[in-house]
Amino acid sequence: MSLKCAVELEIPDIIHNHGQPITISELALALSIHPKKVQSLYRLMRILVHSGFFAEHKISGQEKGYKLTLSSKLLLKDDPLSIRPYFLAMLDPINMKPWQCASAWFQNDDPVLFRTANGQMMWDYAANEPK
Repeated sequence: MSLKCAVELEIPDIIHNHGQPITISELALALSIHPKKVQSLYRLMRILVHSGFFAEHKISGQEKGYKLTLSSKLLLKDDPLSIRPYFLAMLDPINMKPWQCASAWFQNDDPVLFRTANGQMMWDYAANEPK
């Protein structure tokens, strides 16, 4: 979910468009993050660096910047090889909800998790929901 947050905030695109490693304060400014939440943004970036989606780069002294990795380049909006649309679709609440209903599914006769969670089959849902 941390990566989903970063993609929804368009952090990979902001870093890419910055053209060089971006500091946490520059990133917070680009995102219009409330000053009280900059520390939380820093924690989010630490998780994503640890997971290999971004890399830290020493800028000067103790100041660090963030840059893209091969993994995060796949999340750029305008990259022809971007998996961003697929990634966001798979983590959409309508696709995540079934996993919260797995125990109920085992105890009923619904053929698939999606029906247990959403009351209808996925293709019926898709036919009625243009999203």
